[in-house]
Amino acid sequence: MNNFRLYISLIIFISTIILSDVKAQVKNNFELLQEISVKNIKIKNNTHQNSKIKIRRNIKHKKQSQLNLNDSILNLFDVDIDLALGDISLDATWGDPVVSPQIRCNKASNLFGPVRHNADGSIRWHRGFDYYAPKGTPIMAVGEGVISLIQENHPGYGLCILITHKRPKKTYYSFYAHLSSVSVKYGQKVQRGTVIGRSGTTGNANNLSGKEEHLHFEYRTSPKHGAKKQANPNAILKTKFYSADPKNKWQSNVNVVRSNSLSF
Repeated sequence: MNNFRLYISLIIFISTIILSDVKAQVKNNFELLQEISVKNIKIKNNTHQNSKIKIRRNIKHKKQSQLNLNDSILNLFDVDIDLALGDISLDATWGDPVVSPQIRCNKASNLFGPVRHNADGSIRWHRGFDYYAPKGTPIMAVGEGVISLIQENHPGYGLCILITHKRPKKTYYSFYAHLSSVSVKYGQKVQRGTVIGRSGTTGNANNLSGKEEHLHFEYRTSPKHGAKKQANPNAILKTKFYSADPKNKWQSNVNVVRSNSLSF
């Protein structure tokens, strides 16, 4: 009988130790699970933060890609120009590409320079002058030169013409875009005032009408579309246009003035 009681007491003692150990393990496991959960939360938070950073970088990269897209298109459709084409002219006079020139909608955002904005508010360059020119307006060579490019179906410029103007000390290039028709041939010599074509709405101007119809004109120091070698057309044109408020961030809200309206 005594042996049986001793045996029962021993079993109870061992069970107590085992249960205590199990409780300790459960507690330890619970604490361990808490630690793991906290670590996972931290990892998730870090991953979330990293994801945010990656998203911001992707957005920034996307914006930069959008900014570079137009230049990529221009480079893609570049055509090699025969630089030997044409003779040096001593006629240093310049005219205008349209009769009675007016800037499209009389807005400074249609002049040359950092005058436009992308959808996110960042600055976007406009690399020429947009002249108000209803479809069919006669377009004229601004100076003596030779027709060195006639290009059709450019995604941005549409039907366009490039004229090379060779002078004793420098070569200039004038560029005319969004035309509806051309009345000259490649290699043809033209004079200031020669009608080279008619204005239109080709290229990325195909959805414009009324007061928005225009000639896009560029003065270039390089013939390539994507070379970013455009300069301010005021450097050569007879009639010069300026922003009425060049310091205003939003040039689309600013009117245009002619050169004889300002003192420089």
